[in-house]
Amino acid sequence: MHKPLTNLKRREYAEIVSFECGQMLCNRLEGMGIRLGKIITRINAPFMSGKVIVLINGHQVALGRGMAEKILVKPMEADETGKSL
Repeated sequence: MHKPLTNLKRREYAEIVSFECGQMLCNRLEGMGIRLGKIITRINAPFMSGKVIVLINGHQVALGRGMAEKILVKPMEADETGKSL
């Protein structure tokens, strides 16, 4: 089941499966290291406002809520990631 990055819970791991954006935004995300197939973790969980902070490739990245809503992810179980939640 795929869902927007904004719907991930705090410390939940997910695989990036697609983007619902134009070429400019896709290029910007790729420049930040946010690419298809990468494992991403949401660090903060503000309700309905503020930046969405994620961990990807060992780096924290802050995304605007609109940008984060365009990133579709597939949540993963702890045994799939090899890490404990």
